[in-house]
Amino acid sequence: MLQYLKSSGRLLLAPPNGWRVVLSADVLSQFYGFRQVSSRMPEAGGTLLGKLLVEDGSGVVEYLTLPGKGDRQSRFGFFRSRRHQREGLRYWQANDETGVYLGLWHTHPEATPKPSSVDLADWRRAVSEDVYHGKGIIFVIVGTDSIGFWHGGANQQLCHLGHLKHQNQEVGGV
Repeated sequence: MLQYLKSSGRLLLAPPNGWRVVLSADVLSQFYGFRQVSSRMPEAGGTLLGKLLVEDGSGVVEYLTLPGKGDRQSRFGFFRSRRHQREGLRYWQANDETGVYLGLWHTHPEATPKPSSVDLADWRRAVSEDVYHGKGIIFVIVGTDSIGFWHGGANQQLCHLGHLKHQNQEVGGV
């Protein structure tokens, strides 16, 4: 489930396992800037970093790693380099060892994005091999008209949480 919080511009993600993750308005704004609205724009991507609240383990995504040196980008593909992992480590250190990896994001040149077979294989690898501290990993695909959100974790079925439309920021789909 998604809930757009208009007063703050944040987005609440609520997977069925009871976990709650909030994406900051700044993170959502950055997503919008990477939409592949021109045929010359390659896919982009990175990781989602933030903090876990000690009380209940809910998460707050407040930082994105961005495409850059070492990444491979094409119109229909994005490969994250190890640089994203190093940035995550620097984020952790800069936040008194409380900053954590919460998920992955990338773009697609389609209006309502859906995961490809490559995405699904990458996500299965992430939930089985990556080190994460929340109740799973958030997966984001930024499309031209909306952003799609999914959640997965070890021994959990991949769950589509919904889409957030770009123009008027209404929540749709489940």
